[in-house]
Amino acid sequence: MEIVAGALPSLLPKLAELLAGEYNLQKEVKGGIIFLQAELESMQGALEKIAKTPADKLDDQDKVWARKVKEMSYDIEDTIDAYMVRCKGREPVEQHGFNKAIDKTLKWFWQPKIRRKIATEIREIKSRVIEEHERRRRYEVSLAVDKPVTVDPRLFAQYTEVKELVGIDEARDELISKIMIEENEVPLKQGRIFSIVGFGGLGKTTLANAVYKKIRVQFDCYAFVSVSQTPDLKKLYNGLLYDLGKSINEETLGERRLIEVLREFLEDKRYFVVVDDVWDISVWKMIRCALPDNDVGYTIITTTRISHVAEQAGGAYNMKPLSLNNSRKLLYRGINV
Repeated sequence: MEIVAGALPSLLPKLAELLAGEYNLQKEVKGGIIFLQAELESMQGALEKIAKTPADKLDDQDKVWARKVKEMSYDIEDTIDAYMVRCKGREPVEQHGFNKAIDKTLKWFWQPKIRRKIATEIREIKSRVIEEHERRRRYEVSLAVDKPVTVDPRLFAQYTEVKELVGIDEARDELISKIMIEENEVPLKQGRIFSIVGFGGLGKTTLANAVYKKIRVQFDCYAFVSVSQTPDLKKLYNGLLYDLGKSINEETLGERRLIEVLREFLEDKRYFVVVDDVWDISVWKMIRCALPDNDVGYTIITTTRISHVAEQAGGAYNMKPLSLNNSRKLLYRGINV
């Protein structure tokens, strides 16, 4: 695994330890590490796919990018290791009297300097990761291969009238009830996240859209975006901005700047966002970077086929199959068509 993914298999757990451990990280540093986790997980997945591709079918640009990412992963791990050693290295052994007072003074003096240094280093690492990501996007070669025309079934789900859908109103009202109950119990600044989970074709998108249409007017702004298995995050961020009613003049904004624009725009707004068809938790984390916690409240609904994605995203809501009565209604409707 190390040959394939460089230091990433050992680096990612260390980033998680930094977030979970008692390292007294600044807010900016925590945000940077969360961003790095998501981005590096995606890069690890890409490296594993590259490793499985036969050498004669591998593009030279992919080979160069893979080498750069692996080299970068070792550099990042060195930086993180050095910071963790500095923090742990200054944990005092049992001291008494004058020595204890001196140790406390030194710890008080050094800790702010260490935190400022790691904040600077995380910013530099983040810039380097973003540059590697964007470099690959800049030099991607799009092969002119004819592709079959495909129709996204989620479009039908979004634009079908609720009255035409058998049994959806019951599930819609149940989920809305859960949202309203939690709204009264959870402090606004924490927000609320619900993840609709179930196998393909069960109606997750339809349910999310029915809830979205029913309660969106209660919010300052709202958006409905689809992810899919091969998401274009830049396109998705632009879709969020468009739906939320935030117009931007520059079409050349990169992903990092789009995240910043979204966070600034939503900081003081009670917003409602549906993120449909999430397949990968690292992609969800990247989207979540653009959807900030705030002091006025927000509601986010995700849909996914994958249980552990729903559990990690939060508020898993298991989509139920049609009841016997509703199944009969659907059957009779089909017969009468």
